[in-house]
Amino acid sequence: MKRHILYIIGILTVGVFASCEHKDLCLHHPHTATVRVEFDWMNAPEAHPAGMCVFFYSMDRSGYRRFDFADIKGGPVELEVGTYRVIFHNNDSEVDLCRGTDDFDTHESYTRDAYIFEPLYGNTSGIAPASIEDEQICLSPDALYGGHALEVEVDQSGVSYVCVSSTGERKTRESHSELVITLYPEKKTCTYTYEIRNVKNLKYTTQMSGSLSGLCHGMFLGDDAFEHTLVTVPFEAHPDGISTVTGRFCTYGHCRSHDPHTIFTLYVWMRDGAKYYYTWDVTDQVDNAPDPHNVHIIIDGLDFPQPIENGSGFEVNVDDWQVVNEDIIM
Repeated sequence: MKRHILYIIGILTVGVFASCEHKDLCLHHPHTATVRVEFDWMNAPEAHPAGMCVFFYSMDRSGYRRFDFADIKGGPVELEVGTYRVIFHNNDSEVDLCRGTDDFDTHESYTRDAYIFEPLYGNTSGIAPASIEDEQICLSPDALYGGHALEVEVDQSGVSYVCVSSTGERKTRESHSELVITLYPEKKTCTYTYEIRNVKNLKYTTQMSGSLSGLCHGMFLGDDAFEHTLVTVPFEAHPDGISTVTGRFCTYGHCRSHDPHTIFTLYVWMRDGAKYYYTWDVTDQVDNAPDPHNVHIIIDGLDFPQPIENGSGFEVNVDDWQVVNEDIIM
């Protein structure tokens, strides 16, 4: 009888173990995947930044991971399996600052406050015209290249994601043969150039600089929306010594939502100590530029006063700025 009972127990034991499938348990370590980030510069072939950074924002709001690359072609990153939104941009500028980077929706590029004559070799002294205090004054940004991607699904067998262009175009991409996400940086800042033609008495000037009002303070990189604080951006002015003044600077763009007037101002120091600033309303040229990312401003005709020589004429008060409002003849 005992032998019979042991036999039955043995059969039951074998049946129990035969019906169990062994599985490895992962209770304490999240699954991770090594993903290669690649930057394709087809949309910004002129760009040559010294480095890039990528922010992976977890869709469950559990945090984000930042990765920096010295090689603008990209490199490998280690990520937990999950869903992300991604922001990427160059990280080689001391002028372009970021804030709100702990969240995809608040990640913003901006520049610090500046002095109106700072482009003059870092000059932060002297008395500026009172009228330029109407707006916050901020540095011109350096060229910013970047973008964002949505619905980034990472698992150990592949990656899928949606690339979003600056025009809002969405392209779904997948990588199953290897874990790769390809990102396409675009130029986010605008380039403004200007030319003041047919300038008379240019040889009597000693230095000059300029500014442009009605510009945006920054850009949210998660959706390319502007930070709508109106700012004035100062910039350098380059006279050719004969009859032309030119310059070039970057902006985040014209703040159209506020419908501001865009005022171009040129600050001029003369040999006799006089100081003048000339203003032009260039709103039409900025608003109607064929390419809002590449705006060219043209001002035709400017007469600087000829200094009084041989001790004759009136005495100049070198502490006062004299304003001259000019109209643009189209």
